[in-house]
Amino acid sequence: MSTTKNCNNVNYTKCEKIDSLIKKYVRLKTYLSMKPIYGEILESTEYTITVVPKYIGSFEEVDYDKLPTYLLPKSSIIDIREIV
Repeated sequence: MSTTKNCNNVNYTKCEKIDSLIKKYVRLKTYLSMKPIYGEILESTEYTITVVPKYIGSFEEVDYDKLPTYLLPKSSIIDIREIV
């Protein structure tokens, strides 16, 4: 049986993949940018993800209020891959 559940207009399998990549460095293709976005996923909510467009490495002792972030709707994501 294929996965046909929806996670707010996003394929359910894609939602699971996004949630497994939290706090990891990724390359993200989205309908909102002509070029891929590189950064770390800070958090994932029901409808959106928050991406920090730089490599943090360790999330300990990070001042999140001073970080530039992108708030992207999950429905805008074309592809997301972890960069190792």
